[in-house]
Amino acid sequence: MKSVINHRILTSAALFLFGVSGILNAQTAKSYSQLKAEHPGWIQIPGELIRPDCVHQVPSGAQIEMGSDGQPNGDVTLKGELIAHFDACPEAAIDTRHLGSQGMQDPGTGNGWVEASQWELSLAATDNIDWVSGFWHVPTFPAEGGALIYLFNGIEPSGGGWILQPVLQYGNNGAFGGDYFVVASWFVGPKGSGIAVVSTPQPASPGHLIFGITQQTGVSGVFPNTTLTYLVDGYNENTGQPSAINVNTTGLHWVSAYAGVLEAYNVTSCSQYPGSGLNHFYQTLVAHGYPSVDYLTPEEFFGAQYGNGGPECGFSVSVSGNGSKSGSTSTLTY
Repeated sequence: MKSVINHRILTSAALFLFGVSGILNAQTAKSYSQLKAEHPGWIQIPGELIRPDCVHQVPSGAQIEMGSDGQPNGDVTLKGELIAHFDACPEAAIDTRHLGSQGMQDPGTGNGWVEASQWELSLAATDNIDWVSGFWHVPTFPAEGGALIYLFNGIEPSGGGWILQPVLQYGNNGAFGGDYFVVASWFVGPKGSGIAVVSTPQPASPGHLIFGITQQTGVSGVFPNTTLTYLVDGYNENTGQPSAINVNTTGLHWVSAYAGVLEAYNVTSCSQYPGSGLNHFYQTLVAHGYPSVDYLTPEEFFGAQYGNGGPECGFSVSVSGNGSKSGSTSTLTY
């Protein structure tokens, strides 16, 4: 009986402490606008609010080098020559993809991931996604400005955190952009790392066709410390202009594929989304088995809505045509 009583006492105490903790968390959580106000000058890159000196823009085709610990060592090379070095970020970035414990949404204002077509693959520990590619058109301009819109595909490792993504951007993220579209490729690390590297943004216009690809191009080392090299490129088929980076990643298991993602900030009205009202991400192909490119079929992309606190704008995601020859089509409606 004593153990039962003690168990009940401990359980009651735990529940009390849990309740107090929940109250304290609710009281201390800050809104997105408060977080921005407390970090003046920080910029809103895909998924993170980060110090501007911790975002490193590199020429198209540059390579991000990694140390033996699996973290970028700060070196950037181009055609084998060292062209830049950056130090570790002195402050952690703020995760804005899904605010969660990082902060609360401002009432009526949307910030973060909105919706996505995604797929987490079941791959052996020594096997990784070695190819994700697809097309999408630059949509029409929003009827109303003021928001920051990101549209992209890409890959993530097990556990998330890191992401490789060719991104179409509308709006100003604090470092570049405005009331027009640009394409750039990003390598963004976990919020605690403060790592963010972006290729030189290239202009795009409504109707232009974007080919977004993340492709493994090399491998070295011995598992589990294997280093994989990836090319990330947002290629404008109309202008013939690439915007690419090359990244070495060590000790990461790349298993999550995204055919299309809509991410948005400072949205207070549905008219701040692109006027087309939807984007088709089509001919999406996913492969593994490097150095071969073994296309996975049937594909298993599914739609997900994240609810970023802003106005409801008829969001939906549909996926059709899973197959190895023509690829799948994911339609994101907003």
